[in-house]
Amino acid sequence: MTTNDDFLKNLFDDFTVDFGAWLLSQPIQSATLLNVELPAQPKTFVDRVSLVTLANQLQIHLHVEFQGRRSPLPVPDRMLEYLTRLDQTYKNPVCSVVIYVGRWAGSKDEGHHQRICPATGLVTLEWRYRVIRLWQTPAKVLLDLDKIPLLALVGLTRIDHPEEVIPYVVEKIRSVTDVTVRKQLFTVLISLAEEEKIATMIEGMLYPEEDLLIDTPFLRRMRETSWREGQTTGRAEGRAEGRTEGLRDGHKQGKSDLLSRLLYQRFGELPAWANSRLQQASVQELERWSLRVLDAQRLERVFEEE
Repeated sequence: MTTNDDFLKNLFDDFTVDFGAWLLSQPIQSATLLNVELPAQPKTFVDRVSLVTLANQLQIHLHVEFQGRRSPLPVPDRMLEYLTRLDQTYKNPVCSVVIYVGRWAGSKDEGHHQRICPATGLVTLEWRYRVIRLWQTPAKVLLDLDKIPLLALVGLTRIDHPEEVIPYVVEKIRSVTDVTVRKQLFTVLISLAEEEKIATMIEGMLYPEEDLLIDTPFLRRMRETSWREGQTTGRAEGRAEGRTEGLRDGHKQGKSDLLSRLLYQRFGELPAWANSRLQQASVQELERWSLRVLDAQRLERVFEEE
């Protein structure tokens, strides 16, 4: 989970207050990131720890672990060690959350574990932490939080209606006025998308001038594919043209696929002539038609000339 782990940690670092309000289910006043290396031996590193001040001035330590499908040690055992060390290190109360990423990750972990003495039946050890399985979490949960930075996680959630969710998320992120933050959120959004069709849909909705995602894994795959196609021609210019054409075609196809899904939801099965128009359209035409989908009363109205 190395790549996803980096994106998730960086997102948490930059928007700790938003994460804190979500994970603690209440508004927070401030949050300060702390060292992830816990003192004493042996050295123990946790994913993220922050000192959080709640709206009522109460201070707690929020501990967050991002966990994929595999773990070198069972997560409950690791969390027992983390909680013990955190309790010894900090005076304030500690609240721990494990965020599971990827299908089936953490499916058997409910965040409540015990050790019981078989002779007496007494609980000799008990530890708890909150469990969030993003792959089981409906996308609507993040949408309802009304916190734009957290929408970058939507590709890790369960998206039942991508034709509704993805356009909403893209427009919300597009509303961010800070260009650097907007670029970061779009990059994380598309990079964390577990399904390539979702990543394609997101990329297809970006405006041509929103050239923000050059270094994401998704577009890197596209560039590598077009490079291999160009390489077969044996000419350097063919490789360059293949890369450029691949990106351009991917952008156009994403918009075409998204519009096709929206039209299907609005008008049902598309006739052959409509599919033909979609395949032959320019990017500008696809964008213009997309704006008409919600208001058009008839399918023909979407494709009418100005």
